[in-house]
Amino acid sequence: MANQPLFTFAIISDTHIRPAELDQSSPFPVNDLANDRARYAMAMIGAEMPAFVLHLGDMVHPLPHLPTYKQAAKEAHEIFAPLRERMYFMPGNHDIGDKPNPDAPAGPADETTIGQYEAEFGPSYHVFEQHGICFIMMNSSLVNAGTGEEAAQRKWLEETLEANKGQRIFLCSHYPPFIYAPDEQSHYDNYAEPGRSWLIGLIRKYAVEAVLSGHVHQFFYNRVDDARLYTFLPTSFIRQDYSEMYAIEAPDQYGRNDIGKFGIALVDVFESGHRIRILPSDGAGLEKGRELPADRPVWRRADTAPTPLKVPLRHAWATPIDMPFNGPMEEFARKRTRNDYTLMRLHQMGLRQVRVPLTDLLDVQIAERIRAFESTGIRFSYFSLGVPQAAAMEVLNREAANVEQLEIVAASDDLSDISRDLPRLGNLGAIKVIVGKSHSSKHEPKQGSKFAHSVSSGFKWAARDTVVAGLRGADRDKRISGLVMQLNLDDELSTALTDIETFAAAIDLDIEVNIRLADPNPAIANFDDQAIARRVREALEMAPRLRRTTLQVDTFVDIDRGYNPRHGLLDRHYNFRAAGRMLATSD
Repeated sequence: MANQPLFTFAIISDTHIRPAELDQSSPFPVNDLANDRARYAMAMIGAEMPAFVLHLGDMVHPLPHLPTYKQAAKEAHEIFAPLRERMYFMPGNHDIGDKPNPDAPAGPADETTIGQYEAEFGPSYHVFEQHGICFIMMNSSLVNAGTGEEAAQRKWLEETLEANKGQRIFLCSHYPPFIYAPDEQSHYDNYAEPGRSWLIGLIRKYAVEAVLSGHVHQFFYNRVDDARLYTFLPTSFIRQDYSEMYAIEAPDQYGRNDIGKFGIALVDVFESGHRIRILPSDGAGLEKGRELPADRPVWRRADTAPTPLKVPLRHAWATPIDMPFNGPMEEFARKRTRNDYTLMRLHQMGLRQVRVPLTDLLDVQIAERIRAFESTGIRFSYFSLGVPQAAAMEVLNREAANVEQLEIVAASDDLSDISRDLPRLGNLGAIKVIVGKSHSSKHEPKQGSKFAHSVSSGFKWAARDTVVAGLRGADRDKRISGLVMQLNLDDELSTALTDIETFAAAIDLDIEVNIRLADPNPAIANFDDQAIARRVREALEMAPRLRRTTLQVDTFVDIDRGYNPRHGLLDRHYNFRAAGRMLATSD
């Protein structure tokens, strides 16, 4: 990608605007905030000065058959007015009626609701062009309807795609084709068959660059061949059924007011490819006639360099989550999903390097998500307790082009436990191989009967000479190019890193430093968010001065139970802690 985009456009979705007064279309208190939240989001977009704005549907909340629909549309026009000439709309199910679904909470789109929608917002499906790129806005509520309107859109879409064959194409659909896998069962948040296979076939046939969707009020990222499929955040409320993704008590209003998950998106379009930037709104509202506050967060800019830190993905990050069937959306289906906020937050914080066990790469299901993350620029480093066995080595060789680093974890300072297995590494091409250590309580000096079960990652600084001597003797073929060392919470960071950098240059080896945020005592929690943020900032400021030393910050998401509890960059709802917000707003 070039450094400067050809142009940038904005995305807003699921504003669910209501009439100014006397509306009873939702029993949830958070819905009363939707209009001011939409106004704040529009002001955010205006401050970014995009070329144009796509609204991905559900402009209003009252359904088409309710008497308040037109009043809500009037309110929406007032809120959208500052950017109305640069806005393109497509209908959501609240704007035009639900897709065909026997247990849908509202009636289906029909000739009457289409006419009502088009009188307010324009054609329910249309196409436009920017810089030679085709943008298609479709009426997803028609798919599988079996009506004349569906047949007309189907013919139009196929002809439009054929007419733009060979061009770059962005396809906009309120409903995502799927949220977990192309062959998932039909439910409220995807297309049923046969419409899903039809649409996916078109995405493949015409090499669509991206599919942009809303509706789910959550972030998801999927792929169909080289096409990237995104579902975007709302500005109004969070679908509280998805709070089941987190092993922790639900946020405000049973998850409906999870304020860390509101926002807009900017899409930077380059000569080749695009980049998504999601800007949180934090659920903020803006009263009519007011301006954005001067002290609002300033999120990472398009030209901000990646954050030079690595993070471990300790929590399960790619495994399926089966939701309970619980209406109104899924009273008769078990929906499968996953938590893609890992990916969204990595990009918001500018983090491109992650550390996971080698077993993740060996799991077919997780390996597919690894490839999906890699398609967005995330690079993976893997660790293995001891030298990997032959089957694992085969996978590493097969995936070598995408593997950033292999970390072999030894059990001794002199590497005697792995020395005879090192020849098994063979030739791993461009994969960087480093060695670290499983440091446990048995390695600590004994103080009477005092003992605490504890394990940490990396060599201790005091053992450095033993480690280097062991490496020189064990690694005759010089397959290993670096070491992993650890720093505890009470180590003075700048002095220690300066010493490590000097040492790395002297021994001509790279060193990766595990900056531990846990208290050395596994029974003591470190929940001091401000102290953690200060330590992460210090690491961030030190990183550019280091040439042979790289830094990992442990941990990414809170460890709030078990051993060594500590806060990380994100809480268990995958919302920003102070340290994560600092990275996401740093210049």
